[in-house]
Amino acid sequence: MMASWRSNGARHDTVVIVWIIALFAITALGAAPLWFYRLDLSKLTFSTPVPIVAGVGIEITAYAPTLAAILTVAVVPGGGGVGRLLRPIGKWRSGIHWYILALLGPSLLFLIGDVVRLALGLPLPPHWLAIPGAAALAFLTGALIAGSFGEEVGWRGLGPAVAPGGLNSTTWSDVVLTVVRLTATSILYAWIYNSTQGSLLLVMLAHAGHNLAVRFVPSADSVQHGDPVVATLYVVAAITVAVTTGSRLMSGRGALPPSPRATAKPK
Repeated sequence: MMASWRSNGARHDTVVIVWIIALFAITALGAAPLWFYRLDLSKLTFSTPVPIVAGVGIEITAYAPTLAAILTVAVVPGGGGVGRLLRPIGKWRSGIHWYILALLGPSLLFLIGDVVRLALGLPLPPHWLAIPGAAALAFLTGALIAGSFGEEVGWRGLGPAVAPGGLNSTTWSDVVLTVVRLTATSILYAWIYNSTQGSLLLVMLAHAGHNLAVRFVPSADSVQHGDPVVATLYVVAAITVAVTTGSRLMSGRGALPPSPRATAKPK
């Protein structure tokens, strides 16, 4: 038992170390043309002229967590393989309420944030709901795919090989987020993942749901990610989930199985 535990621990350490190295290497490769052309990603829109090499760099950077995860499980012995990594995306047999929660929950939370601002006399956006134009929707579609598949396969899909419930997926794209909001969303994503028998699909939809909320429920200053009201509501939701689920929150049902060598009985 002890030998098996040590073997699994060493395997997990190797997986995460290789993944981190690959993540930084791929990110550096994608960011190089962005640095060369001095592009500010926060100001890019669908109509912004971007050199082809810089556009490729943006895509590489956006998909870096997943690309690094695929490379890691493909080359590291005992990493589980690419099929094992991607299989949770096909886990769609969950209650309809999980889909509603994942896709619409963030927007509802943002709207509650506006109600809180109204009650506290804080600045409000000109419109509580906004419908993006065709060009913005096309840009949003690419962002949703990159944010969900490009990140969650790496952070949440590979994460159970290292830590129950996966790694924190939100740190990569939302660098302006506070540690409080990061921790809260990580807890919520772990709850969704473990409560749906390891459905990476629903975690990807929850990630997309947050990005949709940012576009459809604007804030007064157009900065949703670091908004203290929204961050506080995420914390309240995370605490509620942690208190009501207890130890079940981090059950780690999605963890990679022990390697055959670790579980083989001596003859």
